Amino acid sequence: MTLNEEQNIAACLDSVSKADEVVVVDSGSTDSTLEIASATGARVVGHQFVDFADQRNYATSLLTSEWVLHIDADERMTPELWDEIRTVLASGSSDGYLVPCLNIIFGKPLKHGGWYPQYHLRLQRRAKALWYGAVHEAATVDGPVGKLIQPIVHFGHPDVHTFLAKLDYYTTFEATRRNDSIFLLGALALLTPFPYFVYKYVLQLGFLDGWRGLSAALLLSFYRCVTYLKALEQRSPPARKTPE
Repeated sequence: MTLNEEQNIAACLDSVSKADEVVVVDSGSTDSTLEIASATGARVVGHQFVDFADQRNYATSLLTSEWVLHIDADERMTPELWDEIRTVLASGSSDGYLVPCLNIIFGKPLKHGGWYPQYHLRLQRRAKALWYGAVHEAATVDGPVGKLIQPIVHFGHPDVHTFLAKLDYYTTFEATRRNDSIFLLGALALLTPFPYFVYKYVLQLGFLDGWRGLSAALLLSFYRCVTYLKALEQRSPPARKTPE
């Protein structure tokens, strides 16, 4: 799935060049994403964005191969992962596979704080797969699910600026889908961030990743606070204008 990914798409598509077919589903890029993707030989299809699960299900419907691997524009396959996929598909023992994700945060891989391994059901038998969830979507497979060892490498957070830009986008998207009471939203905004920070930084050993682990834990705690505050703002009646 793409939207203005000209900085990432070439490296992403290069990493999946061994696939039998490559489909890029774009939701309205205005940069050179489409030209770059087309130049690699990928099939590029435009599709209006409704939510993330809908976009992935639409992408799956375009494919003809028995197996589907979902990968984002800021993610990369590795030769080791390709080799493992060939091996497990030859065995034919499962209808889907959980793939670990190695997150590169602010220039280095994070191994603690819940960042690794993050397993996602990315490799699926096409006829048995379905995605659900408007944001932070996940997949289900009608059949047995295995687990891979080699990770997809995710370059989604090169710096704090990019992290905050994504935070702003995703919190707005999530806030519009919450229907909690104003009281509950206020309580969640006040009470959730600190315990979540302790969970990520202390219990999940985020402190072992140095300043990057600290930054990630703080930003994820802030993420939750901002989501509830945006939802609270949307649920509150507009302020009356003071007559001039």
